[in-house]
Amino acid sequence: MHVYDFIPADTLFFRDQRPLEAGSSFGHGARWPLPTVLHSAIRTALLRADGGLPPRNGMNGRPHKGRSRKVASTKYQWLNLRGPFPVECRANKETMYFPIPRDLVPDGDDKVAYLHIFKNRGMNNLPKPLTYLAAPPGSPSKTKLPEWISASEYASYLAGTLTQLKHSPLWDTEHRIGVAIDPATYTAKEGQLYAAEHLRLRDDVKLRFAISEDPHRKECADLAAKILQLGGEQRFGKVTPATGEWSLPSVPITGCLVKWVLLTPAIFIHGWRPGWVDETTGKVKLRVVDKTKRADRRRPRYDDRNWKYDPQRDDAESISAKLVAAVVGKPQVVGGWDDAPKPTYLAVPSGSVYYFQADDDKEAGKLVAVLQERCKSDFFGEKGLGLGVCGTWQERVEA
Repeated sequence: MHVYDFIPADTLFFRDQRPLEAGSSFGHGARWPLPTVLHSAIRTALLRADGGLPPRNGMNGRPHKGRSRKVASTKYQWLNLRGPFPVECRANKETMYFPIPRDLVPDGDDKVAYLHIFKNRGMNNLPKPLTYLAAPPGSPSKTKLPEWISASEYASYLAGTLTQLKHSPLWDTEHRIGVAIDPATYTAKEGQLYAAEHLRLRDDVKLRFAISEDPHRKECADLAAKILQLGGEQRFGKVTPATGEWSLPSVPITGCLVKWVLLTPAIFIHGWRPGWVDETTGKVKLRVVDKTKRADRRRPRYDDRNWKYDPQRDDAESISAKLVAAVVGKPQVVGGWDDAPKPTYLAVPSGSVYYFQADDDKEAGKLVAVLQERCKSDFFGEKGLGLGVCGTWQERVEA
């Protein structure tokens, strides 16, 4: 992976799926960009640098089960993304931040506590296949935790030792009034005003992301010094090689209890439950696959129209672990506009936590190997959705 920083020239605007009409709606744009937005912006910039964008839906792209799909271009389809995450630079020291895990709750001034995870023994509507409940350790509180925590705090969290947080604002919300533009003449529409909120990063904050290299040419697309248009209202910034390292939180895992925390939103085929978790038993369907063999394993599903996964013929090593609990936030709507409305998805938000119980330490290690720093979203994983890291958890024994 090659690491870059994006430094905006001004404010940024990342609207949601709601229509924005002058005089009748408000532009909600002061939110952190989705990985899919950055992925599209990078690929567009690379295609434009190659001589201009091709016509939309003009050629056959990679087939799926033997059926070709129309795409604008077949170039840079290998592009995989990680991020973006905010990086704060102060006193020649860089600090990367990540979304706060949702199993942390307030416990006094600047203090936090973990949700208690214990076996379900009561009559309730806990969905299958979950067998453990999550509950706060004390009385409910209206205190709000920061939305982002530093890399060092996140590592302490994964190890189960985090007790205190420090809040550092990374950006501000800026409200603006705009004038509607006639798309035919690119002139202002008389009397058509609208209000919108923009995201303004603090002077010492930038966006950091990592992209893959071309698997065929073994080189990375050159983004250095390129101007990248990111988000709506033609907002742009400069891309530079990262001055620091790309390092996601990681801790040694011991025991058979593993939790997986989302750093980016994920879209799962079963809503909150990943498609690689059995609906009835909670068993993990993922397999341990050698990195050099992943492309060969994917090829049949592209070429064979009648391809269907058969677990009996899969020689990859299985994992003896099951999902027992989950702490999931409210669904995040993923959609947008591109001349017309894009398909709308409900994503599991970043910070959501999934708790697994492996048969033994060895199986837990295999589970960590397939989840740590991997994008396991059922949709758009190549665009950065479903990126997660692993930690440990403890079962709470109720008296």
